[in-house]
Amino acid sequence: MKKFGSLISMLCVMHVVAAIGLVGYLVATKRLDKEKSAAILDLLRHEGTPDKLREQLFDIIEPTTATASAPANAVARTAHMQESILAATAVDRIDVTRQAIEQERLKLEAEAQELRHRQALLAQLQVDVQAKLKKVETDKAAFEAQTRTVVDKAQQENFARTLALYDELKPKQIKEIFSTMGVDLVAQYLAAMAPDRAGKIISEFKTPDEKQFITGVLERLRSGGTTSAVQAEQSGGSASAATNVPTARMQ
Repeated sequence: MKKFGSLISMLCVMHVVAAIGLVGYLVATKRLDKEKSAAILDLLRHEGTPDKLREQLFDIIEPTTATASAPANAVARTAHMQESILAATAVDRIDVTRQAIEQERLKLEAEAQELRHRQALLAQLQVDVQAKLKKVETDKAAFEAQTRTVVDKAQQENFARTLALYDELKPKQIKEIFSTMGVDLVAQYLAAMAPDRAGKIISEFKTPDEKQFITGVLERLRSGGTTSAVQAEQSGGSASAATNVPTARMQ
């Protein structure tokens, strides 16, 4: 039984000696890191490790000038190494957390940049739409003005042609035509004629109804409140306006 115990002690001593050699190599080559230190600590916690060898191993891993007893120093150094490993682990966790925060910050910054880019595109699109709408309104106004100009010109030319035709008719014929028109339109034609020509036509209105009609025309001429020929034609009617001569507005 004693031989078996001696054999176990011898194996423990050899194990620790091998550990000391390994620690010495790691320290010399500066390869002693956190994982290797944790493994060595596990080795030191095994029962049967001689206190003297344990102290030598700690001297290699972490030299100390403490004067405490070997067992106390070994226990203290073991605790210190454990704290160092835990501290290193905490630092790693902090680094990982910082990296995660930085990655999240970069992701949020990229999303914010994309949002700003889309907002700029939307603002530019709104500007383009407003410019196109304004152009459409401008083109519409120009088209309406051009249409009015063309219509006015056509009406003026038509009025001039009709007036020239009336000059070729006799006053009585013109009176018959005027009797079918509205007051405003007749007033415009009479205003465009020479005074003596207009006077001869007016004198042809002899019956009471004709005199009442021409009186309204003369009142309109005196007031100067004539409307456009087209409106007067629609209100007064010109279906039987002699030879279907077209009419237009005089400016």
